[in-house]
Amino acid sequence: MPAKQRPLDEIDAQLLDLLQADADRTLRELGDEVGLSPSAVQRRITGYKTTGLLRTVAVVNTDRTPSLTQALVLLTLVEESPEHHRRIADRLRAQPEVQQCYALSGRWDYAVLLTATSIRALRDLSDALFKTDDNIRRYDTMFLLDTVKSGTTLPSEFLLP
Repeated sequence: MPAKQRPLDEIDAQLLDLLQADADRTLRELGDEVGLSPSAVQRRITGYKTTGLLRTVAVVNTDRTPSLTQALVLLTLVEESPEHHRRIADRLRAQPEVQQCYALSGRWDYAVLLTATSIRALRDLSDALFKTDDNIRRYDTMFLLDTVKSGTTLPSEFLLP
């Protein structure tokens, strides 16, 4: 279980903004930007990671990988018990081609972002994941034509109490 997060301050918000833009910046560069020593920056970053607020990953730019094709799949379940939701969520988490998955309110139960090497591969994957599941009432697959905006950066004002 992650440690308890201390309340974030303005320096934390600035530091997290900088890290979200470029996590490869040196501690000295980050410290110069926010007015802290490199060791103070390191302590804060360690604290973010220890509490589970921050994790560091490499993000592949899908615009630089022309062999990829993506689709958004909306699906609704027949039975909506916690067990049925757990089962579909576990199955989707286990698929490496599932890039993102969101439980929804309203008409659809889930939105799933799939990635594959071709439209045919996406269609086959979508069929394998959703057509063979008796608890999926309906699924609609929409192929992505262009990325208008993509990202994971949170505005700093969302991070402060």
